[in-house]
Amino acid sequence: MNGKRGWIWMAAWAGVAAAAWAAPVRETLDAQSDWLHDVSYECEDGAAEGTLTVRLGDDPVDIRYFEVPREVWNEFKAAESKGAYYGKNVRQRYERQYGKSRQEIFDSPLPIQTQVAALCAFNEECEAVVLEGIEKSRESIWVAAYAFTRTRIAAALVRAHRRGVRVEVKMDANQAEFAGAQKLIDWLRREGIPVTLIHVAGEYSAMHNKFMVFDMRWVIAGSYNFTTVAQVSNWENLIWVDSPDMAEQYKQAWDAIASDEIAEPRDEPAPKKKKTSPAAD
Repeated sequence: MNGKRGWIWMAAWAGVAAAAWAAPVRETLDAQSDWLHDVSYECEDGAAEGTLTVRLGDDPVDIRYFEVPREVWNEFKAAESKGAYYGKNVRQRYERQYGKSRQEIFDSPLPIQTQVAALCAFNEECEAVVLEGIEKSRESIWVAAYAFTRTRIAAALVRAHRRGVRVEVKMDANQAEFAGAQKLIDWLRREGIPVTLIHVAGEYSAMHNKFMVFDMRWVIAGSYNFTTVAQVSNWENLIWVDSPDMAEQYKQAWDAIASDEIAEPRDEPAPKKKKTSPAAD
């Protein structure tokens, strides 16, 4: 299928999808609480699950809970204490998104069709592919790492930096707290390699990327974390792609990675104790 026919087919498919799509049903709830605000539930007509949205306290940011059963929403509406029901039956029970989605923050470029030279690697083969990409680089290496403790990879980045390659790393802040990661990060920074720790709002959220862009030409990406456990214990995969177009898209994604500027709201404040007279103490 050539490019023109592909776009015609996609346009036709989009038209069918638009015709079949129906606006979701949205319900709201007055929680009658100073702590729980702007409660709503949205789902497709007839669906058994939907998205529950709330705001907590003075925080202006919405929290969305996904795949919440309709019966839970009905129980929520009927509960005498909406705050107590939320804390017990919703808050820690469903996947959630705090604040804007990544789609709202970063407008991903449209996928493009291009012929590329590529190879794939699995398990213990992955590190050799990473090291080859680092050694081949002559201008720049952009690293996005969820976990990074592998000394061999760090040493290769240091060597690249010393021969004049621009090297920059972005890494998940929670994973950076481990002792092995801290030692490696300190080493890279002492060598003059910038390492930016990415803080992501949400208890279960993370900067979960694992990719490198070399010389704005080659990309490696896959499940492979840059760690010893990934190298010797895990089932892993990695793809190497030779494509300046794809490298440009990955670099745009790398540029967009930034820490969330907001912190998750605190727990529901405890009720204030009533003052008592000295005689009652």
